[in-house]
Amino acid sequence: MPVFHVRMDNRLIHGQILVSWNAAFKIDHIIVTNDKVANDPLQVTLLKAVAPLTSKVSVLTIKDCVEYCNSPEAEKENIFVLAKFPEDGLALLEAGLKIPVLNLGNQAFVRNSQKISNTVFLTESGVKALKKIHEMGIRITCRMMPSDPDTEYWPTIEKTLPQWAK
Repeated sequence: MPVFHVRMDNRLIHGQILVSWNAAFKIDHIIVTNDKVANDPLQVTLLKAVAPLTSKVSVLTIKDCVEYCNSPEAEKENIFVLAKFPEDGLALLEAGLKIPVLNLGNQAFVRNSQKISNTVFLTESGVKALKKIHEMGIRITCRMMPSDPDTEYWPTIEKTLPQWAK
């Protein structure tokens, strides 16, 4: 399968991706996917400008990302997908992306979010999206770096925010 890692990280392309994740997985193609970002020419230009020289970078809508990842063109690539929010991760799955694991990366504080860890703040809609992902049988991890443990993270979310995880 060409998609070897899907990360939900609202910072999108940043230093950890460019250095640690790229070194660990030799990324051929970074796909940033979020409908709003993909339709903002300034954000698309900036994201492509910070990309590593060794990787192709695409900024696609959820629909276009799934279509590309399921295409014959993608089969020879080592694709790292960066979704902005848990809701984007759920939308990828609902649109037909077949993956066994979603990695919950950094989710910065936004209004009405609650703290799960020092790097993860979730909104009610984010938790509900993660719950649906979990119920689909997709494992959710929370790895900031590739060397971090690849353990199931849903129980931590459920224990920390039980009012939203029901």
